[in-house]
Amino acid sequence: MNDAEKQGSPPQPDIAGGALYGTMFAPLHTECSSILQAPPGIMPATKGGYSNVTPWIAKLFFAHSYFVYIYVFYMFVFAFYKGYTLEYPSERVWQEMVGIMAIPFFQHLRFYFGFWGCELGLVYDLSAFSFLNAVVMTLLMYFLFFQAYIFPIDSDFLTVAILLVMLESCCGIVNMLPAMKRNLSMCSAMLMFTGIMAVFAAGGAFFCLLIRGHDVATESRVQPHAS
Repeated sequence: MNDAEKQGSPPQPDIAGGALYGTMFAPLHTECSSILQAPPGIMPATKGGYSNVTPWIAKLFFAHSYFVYIYVFYMFVFAFYKGYTLEYPSERVWQEMVGIMAIPFFQHLRFYFGFWGCELGLVYDLSAFSFLNAVVMTLLMYFLFFQAYIFPIDSDFLTVAILLVMLESCCGIVNMLPAMKRNLSMCSAMLMFTGIMAVFAAGGAFFCLLIRGHDVATESRVQPHAS
């Protein structure tokens, strides 16, 4: 027993043990360009004072994920119905079934990279999010404009689905702007710029096809049928 304990003074805290405890349980951060580079249990650090410009996008992703489950289920139901009741080329059936199965796969990847990219401003994640947005919009546009048989309900929920992806793409682009102000390498800057151009190209193609389809439908209603 030391002199301090004999005199009734409180024992001194274990500084080394407290430091070790804080190191074990404090949130750790590491510098990286993608969430895939972060070790398990360690949060990537934001660079250059980055902050998410659209913090509500996480709730949008959550609601959109349930909408994806709903319309993919209906797409499967309609695909089986069309295959049994309509004249459908056999190879076209399986191509469209594979396309429907690819939608939730790319959507989940898009939600993952979109959340972490917008939350932390990670360059590779924001770029992957932009490219996946273009891929998903292209895939949905095929089923909206080019699948073998298009029901009116297909047009309704696929149009809403593409517009939601475009809204989330805009959120990603807005969060790219403060990320691009940092000292990025030429490769990272070109990657982000190419992702933005891919989103613009897919969005422009959607509006062009939408206007073209509207014009064709209007002409078919206006022109009289030959007797």
